[in-house]
Amino acid sequence: MKNLLKSFLITSTFLFANSGLAQSTYYYDDTGSTLGRSSSIGNSTYYYNDSGQSVGRSSSIGGSKYFYDSTGSSIGRSSSIGNSNYYYDSTGTSSGRSSTIGNSNYYYDSTGGSVGRSSTIGGSNYYYDNTGSSIGRSTNFDW
Repeated sequence: MKNLLKSFLITSTFLFANSGLAQSTYYYDDTGSTLGRSSSIGNSTYYYNDSGQSVGRSSSIGGSKYFYDSTGSSIGRSSSIGNSNYYYDSTGTSSGRSSTIGNSNYYYDSTGGSVGRSSTIGGSNYYYDNTGSSIGRSTNFDW
């Protein structure tokens, strides 16, 4: 997760012949090496590693988002209530939550302890650990 938070994002749009319009986000580390990408089609997002192999997907159904590994097995879900998202593992056990206040997202573990936050300022997302120290930034580009 920390590597993903330290990566930056480049977003572009592609037209797939049989799938309709898809939005892809490419992830890079601070050296410019590719970490992977995600593509959104309909209510699902598909995730790929740096070799282009599928590593999983997520689907939005009702007020919940469901997560699956590359074999299609459930690995968890999230549900939105008010300004908070609650996260559960594949057995339904709570694994944490996030809350949005103003332009910041706050992240908590399953016991309610703070694990960090992110803030959006001028089109960039800035990430901080639980002590408030900066750990990275991401920027979306429209092509």
